[in-house]
Amino acid sequence: MTSGGRLQQLARTRQLYTGEPFAVAKNAMRGRNNLHPIHSSPLPQAHLEAELFAKLCGGGQWWAHPLGLSHVQSTTKSAVVHLDSHTTFGSGTPYARSSHALDQLLPSAEPGVQVNGVVGLRVVGIDGSDLHLTLVDSECHVVLRGIPETDWAEALDERKRRYERAEAPPLWQQSKLTSFEEAHIRDYPETWKAERGLDWLGSALLRRIAIFQTFSTAYSTRSWITGDEWIFELDTVRGIRLEHDVFLRRLMDPVWGLPLRTERRHCSCRPERELGDSRFTLQCTYNLVHSGRNRGGLQLRFRHGPRVYAGGTRSKLEALGSPIRWLDRVLPGHSPDVGSPSDAFGSAWSTAEESH
Repeated sequence: MTSGGRLQQLARTRQLYTGEPFAVAKNAMRGRNNLHPIHSSPLPQAHLEAELFAKLCGGGQWWAHPLGLSHVQSTTKSAVVHLDSHTTFGSGTPYARSSHALDQLLPSAEPGVQVNGVVGLRVVGIDGSDLHLTLVDSECHVVLRGIPETDWAEALDERKRRYERAEAPPLWQQSKLTSFEEAHIRDYPETWKAERGLDWLGSALLRRIAIFQTFSTAYSTRSWITGDEWIFELDTVRGIRLEHDVFLRRLMDPVWGLPLRTERRHCSCRPERELGDSRFTLQCTYNLVHSGRNRGGLQLRFRHGPRVYAGGTRSKLEALGSPIRWLDRVLPGHSPDVGSPSDAFGSAWSTAEESH
């Protein structure tokens, strides 16, 4: 294979993990060490990226892409996170993804209670549709890139006024760690320590955000942290194979993936029957840990069953601009579980859908 052909192959593989445009992925691979094609981030960069991943990709709403991010461009010490245009909650009303991001990320204080948002997060600049973020007393750097018409300055001003009226001091413009943030860390030491043990994992997943679309058959992906474990639920509609072995193989690829090993597994797949015939939701659970000495683990719950959130979901995702090829793969129009949003079973799951 020629060097040019090898570069193109590497760029296409990188696209599958990051979601970057081909030209961006190709440029990123020029002159790179092929044994480490996706940069790992050092602290505190990993801390910032993990906090963003936790706050922005938890679920609870619908986006054009599985976790509301179209792609991520990264170097060792920085990352550019491309936001989807809108999010849709259970009511179906679209809400700007940039506004949703600020709601989740900007630190503000509830005096005597806690700090909401990311402790130590600071806004350090606006450049068109780019919002530049860092952590206090550090050189880490993440850019949130909104759609072209995003007005970050107006959105920030509106939130500053709103929080001040609510007597919840906004903290994202302070030059130092505030007393509210110091108290938050001091009052929740075990939670803080456990989450910092997961920084490597959140950062690595953020930098490979596209795997939840390219290697998964799930139409719904949610995540949350419990103790020192990051938990993901990935729902696949009946009639579509789980393909969790494909996802796990790509996730733990020795070159492109994460340094993980399987600690425990419980699989509900039955080779004698095509999975999904059951009227009930089945689940295959995998517990993964770092293959070295890093703390923290990853639990993947691959769920498979009838409808769950699927009634009317395809039309919502189409309206948000989800890629049609992806929808045809995970929510094909001919599937019996993707029918009218008014079907009785789908309607019965309306409450669950709002917690997506």
